[in-house]
Amino acid sequence: MGKKTQRTQELGELAEITLRELASAAGGVRAVHSAIARRTFAAVKLGVGPAVLPAQLMHDAIAAGTYASIVAACSGAAKAVGALTGSFEVTGDDVTEDDSRPSPSHTTRGAQTIAVLHGLIGDDMERTARVLACPMSIRVDGRPVPPKYRPLAAAFPTAGAHLVLFLHGLVETEAAWRLGGRPTYGERLDSEAGTTSIFLRYNTGRRIAKNGADLSALLEQLVAAWPVRVHRITLVGHSMGGLVSRSAAHHAAESDRHWVDLLTDVFTLGTPHLGAPLAHGVHVATAALALAPETRPFANLLARRSAGVRDLIHGAITEEEGHASYADGFDVGAAMDISVPEGVRHHHASAVVTGNPRHPVGIFVGDGLVRTDSAEGRNKLRNIGLRPDDGLAINSAHHFTLLNDERVYGWMRGVLVQDVPTKASD
Repeated sequence: MGKKTQRTQELGELAEITLRELASAAGGVRAVHSAIARRTFAAVKLGVGPAVLPAQLMHDAIAAGTYASIVAACSGAAKAVGALTGSFEVTGDDVTEDDSRPSPSHTTRGAQTIAVLHGLIGDDMERTARVLACPMSIRVDGRPVPPKYRPLAAAFPTAGAHLVLFLHGLVETEAAWRLGGRPTYGERLDSEAGTTSIFLRYNTGRRIAKNGADLSALLEQLVAAWPVRVHRITLVGHSMGGLVSRSAAHHAAESDRHWVDLLTDVFTLGTPHLGAPLAHGVHVATAALALAPETRPFANLLARRSAGVRDLIHGAITEEEGHASYADGFDVGAAMDISVPEGVRHHHASAVVTGNPRHPVGIFVGDGLVRTDSAEGRNKLRNIGLRPDDGLAINSAHHFTLLNDERVYGWMRGVLVQDVPTKASD
């Protein structure tokens, strides 16, 4: 049989996932319909008695047949598409790239679509997808670059000794750093501070600890294969990316990786070190929705959220964290505080949506997704060891402002080139 292009493989998997999710959605609608119908017919029965039974039986039979047909059609189509796209073994020889028609993962919009799926069901995709699972990878112009000497030398012709690696957040890609169409922090640092910036992409639906372990392994390969000797490594993570950075450093220290000896600085921008309120709220809401038959299908839908999203309940960065609280309920479980490694400077940036950082609304909502105390890694109950003097707080900004903001860049550049004070303020 002929070779399958990566574009064909990716489009096939996207179609298969869509059909599978439609089948699941139809099953959820059926469950809601059935729960409401049962309650309705029970109420009618109180008034007219057993005379309602023939109508109820007919309704149930028609509804069951209709929904079963929809589910069967979608499931059958998904299996057919899956069999078609899986008929080729995915290897370097079997999957090729048609340069005239780029793969979805190599385009900004296509990659963003896949990134949203990763955030929602990325752990499931890791088990079922063949090319869309997206392992931790270096990206240049949307395409992966293997951590080997020749590909790296070709992709980074001006490779330097100070590497700055950028990790995006949940449902983002490396393109997120170009917020507003402006030059990225990395591009500006390379020009003004002589660094070599590397942008990474990963499946944000996986457990943060797994992505951290993969980042650690990738960095070990990268340092060994880099065209010049590496003298210094800096990690920059937005939101979840900051947790992945901390997880990688923790994993490297625990497993005696050599690259961590070169790590001098970690920047976390709007990172929920102590957890994110939204993830906590969804966890509790899932338990509440499960109490009634009419809302239980919605609880089942929320319960399908990815392991990466669940890790945001407490900001879990190790495999040992989170499992006790993964069963949805009103008890969110206990958190673990993994202190930052010694010898590495951890710089943290937070934002508030209000003009006055002390405004009650700003204190309560933070940047809209992450509260200030969580981004600073310290509250009345928890402390992961981030120093207040290593922080930056900006106002009149939201969570995504931190991806590309002049105040953040000036602070970051000052730390790395040490030509301005390390602590910035508005």
